[in-house]
Amino acid sequence: MQISRFLHIERRPAGAGATWRAVFHTVILLLLVFCGQSAFADDGWDDWGDTGTASGTSEPKIKRPFISGWWNWQYNEFSSFDQGRVTFEKELGKGSKLVTGGRVNYYTEDNNKKWKVFPGENYYFCKAGDFDFKAGFLVESLGSGDKFSFVDKINSRYFHNGLANDYDRDKKEIPGVRATWYINKHFKFSGHYLPYFTASEFPSIFSKWAYAIHKSLANELLFKGGVYNAANDADFDPQFHVELSSTYPKLEMRWHYLRMKERLPIISQDKPGIFNGSYPLDETFAVDGSVNVTEEFLMRYEFALSRNRTWTTFENGHIGKKFYSDHYGILLGTDRNLPNNFYVNVQGMVSHVPDLLRTTPFQLNETEYLSSLQMRQNFRQEKLQIEFNALKNFTSGEYVLTPKILLVKSDYLTFVFGYQLNGEGAESLGPVGQFSKNNTAVFETRVTF
Repeated sequence: MQISRFLHIERRPAGAGATWRAVFHTVILLLLVFCGQSAFADDGWDDWGDTGTASGTSEPKIKRPFISGWWNWQYNEFSSFDQGRVTFEKELGKGSKLVTGGRVNYYTEDNNKKWKVFPGENYYFCKAGDFDFKAGFLVESLGSGDKFSFVDKINSRYFHNGLANDYDRDKKEIPGVRATWYINKHFKFSGHYLPYFTASEFPSIFSKWAYAIHKSLANELLFKGGVYNAANDADFDPQFHVELSSTYPKLEMRWHYLRMKERLPIISQDKPGIFNGSYPLDETFAVDGSVNVTEEFLMRYEFALSRNRTWTTFENGHIGKKFYSDHYGILLGTDRNLPNNFYVNVQGMVSHVPDLLRTTPFQLNETEYLSSLQMRQNFRQEKLQIEFNALKNFTSGEYVLTPKILLVKSDYLTFVFGYQLNGEGAESLGPVGQFSKNNTAVFETRVTF
């Protein structure tokens, strides 16, 4: 019984660690606030990577590596985390370049802490004629949805902080190859080959952001003598994705076929007291793109069919057996920049599981209707931004509201003050409702360079 492997428990005493982190954050912030604007303004980032020789001379420019990255620190009532990335990009000539970098994640809640330093996005890119090629540790984006997509399944994710983190920064780099053939000005064919599978990562069961099904499983193992047979969450198991894209003045369309593994573990009780975890096949056919309805109105869309997906029942805190059903996902969305520096983004989604036997950890009803909304008002040349984000499940009643105030000190430093409100609706154990007691104020620092 591999209880320790499932729980991912790591305890360290607080005190000194918290002190040096507080000092570190204070020093960084002071340096950025008092020195950032003048120093960054004089750095000449637009000329980074060349020798600065005068135009018209015959001396060749020397390309140096371009350094970029970000650091993000977020604090809320229950936990805090640091996330950082440094990337070095080197042009090699003849349409090729090398990108290498590293990432660090540090999550803490009470006395539970987790450090992780790992390779970031590292890849070699080259272009030859009508083909380009990319290989290494990749972070890829698919689909047309904004922060919600039925197609974007290439990368696994870090879920250490529940629903509070940024959509793109949650992605895990995955080893793989991407190749693209530009057939003509209207069509291109591309694909991904991923030889190594890595699953998404979850918080400790003692975390405020622990998922309900994981807490139920831990209770069965610790107090009821249950046995859990966990599947490998990292393994050589090839997956792939192919895509045919077409682009016209008023229509953009991409056809996808994804043969992937589930990124989230399917946990089932196949016999009394015997629990099994697995990462079964997720085979998806999808189409996405956009339509210029008018000169002022662009509609984005997604339609995805996942054949014979594996589900497990989860009802009243009880983990049940596996069952199989197709899954249909539909998304329609649009975004507009309106007068007086006002931006709005709205999406409508439908998720349908035709053979839903009972509630699951991810879907409670056979058909669920959802919507997302983002509104942002800019003031003082975009130095002050007021933003409102909402995700609403009209079927179950669950919702997430995250109003924010962003103070943009420079292109490199932003402070964020916000609040996260999780509503349970009628079902407290839904994907959102299980965090209904985790309403919290949020303070965040974003550094980009």
